[in-house]
Amino acid sequence: MSVLRLYCFAIGSLLIASIVMLGACNKPKNFKPNEGYGVGTPVPMGDGSPVVNSFKPTGGLPNTVVTLAGHSFDQALANNSVSINGMPGTVNSVNATQVVITIPANATTGKIVLKTGAATLTSTSDFKVLTGAVSTFYNLGANYVEHIAFDGIGNLYGENSNSVLEISLAGNLTIVAGANNGFKALWGIATSSNLGDVYVADRESFYIYRISSELGVLPFSGNGKQDYRDGFGNDARFTNPTGLAIDVQSGLYTTDTHRVRKIKIGQVTTIAGSDADGNIDGKGAAARFGSLSGIALDADGNIYVSDRKYLNIRKITPDGNVTTLAGSGTAGFADGPGASAQFTDPINIAVDPAGNILVADGDKSKPYFAIRMINKLGVVSTLLKSNSLTGVINGPTATASVNAPDGMTFDPQGNLYIANTGANIISKVTFK
Repeated sequence: MSVLRLYCFAIGSLLIASIVMLGACNKPKNFKPNEGYGVGTPVPMGDGSPVVNSFKPTGGLPNTVVTLAGHSFDQALANNSVSINGMPGTVNSVNATQVVITIPANATTGKIVLKTGAATLTSTSDFKVLTGAVSTFYNLGANYVEHIAFDGIGNLYGENSNSVLEISLAGNLTIVAGANNGFKALWGIATSSNLGDVYVADRESFYIYRISSELGVLPFSGNGKQDYRDGFGNDARFTNPTGLAIDVQSGLYTTDTHRVRKIKIGQVTTIAGSDADGNIDGKGAAARFGSLSGIALDADGNIYVSDRKYLNIRKITPDGNVTTLAGSGTAGFADGPGASAQFTDPINIAVDPAGNILVADGDKSKPYFAIRMINKLGVVSTLLKSNSLTGVINGPTATASVNAPDGMTFDPQGNLYIANTGANIISKVTFK
């Protein structure tokens, strides 16, 4: 055999050996499709057996909706079941690549076990079922605030009818703007963590104001005349601007009686609704609202609003499509699926890190107050409740209370803050 042929033979042998070794390295090690799954587990190539690759969110309150992602699931709903730490949950929907489940109301932290067809899959990581404990974050004394929002460094801002207050990181309470700034009836606040500004809505002067540490109080949008008009800066007009929310691109959203408006770089546009009263789902101007109040956004850019006239919570997708998430329109405090659930006065809302919508609800005539939770599928449960007109009670959420709750907000750690307007106390709900 010539030297050249020997050389080619050696190179070929090395190449074949390398391919074999590479295949061995790429083969999943110690992976059994029906043994377990966890966040970030790679999807194996195999015999078509069902595999879960991840679940999201990885933690949340009872009744949170969780999506299991993977492949080869049995697509017959009746052939799927789920439990967490031994407690049966609900399989809401299934297709070949995902299973949507609801964490049971009595669940505790533990493994998610999915049975799909003949396969049983058990998570390698726990789903963290959160429990809450209420404490007093700040006693306002003779002061009060209705709505609250954190800035980017942890200062908390709140507003009442004609003043904007700040509770600093050091726990100092100061009035940063007051009636001498022209405020008439403030009812909504939002902060921009990027710009460090505070925005407030004045429903009687028909302005959105911007409060800057450098420039003070400035009209941000509107011209002081009551009307529905989209436009730039002071060409825009509002009828009754109330709730405020801000997105990660510093787009500002407000509820304006029958409309949901957006302000971006000074330009006001209508996302949904018209100048007509009603309770109609639809897209953009085809939708109808009654008396909008609270507003909040989730991580996917969906907008949620509360309607105090028609006693429901509506969802608006980024493209302006409006649907009713929960609320039958009949006053009450009934939990359950969205269409049958009841609210009495859904005055304000907030969205938790898992995508659940929290609603401040109450009736002073009973008296009865509650923080309600709506999961992504519209199922309503009660997180906190109370039947007292005096004070608040701290402790576990099962026994703690609220008092005429209104504004709510979350800090970056996922803790909830509630403005109890009946007690001048801001409560903190710590979840763990």
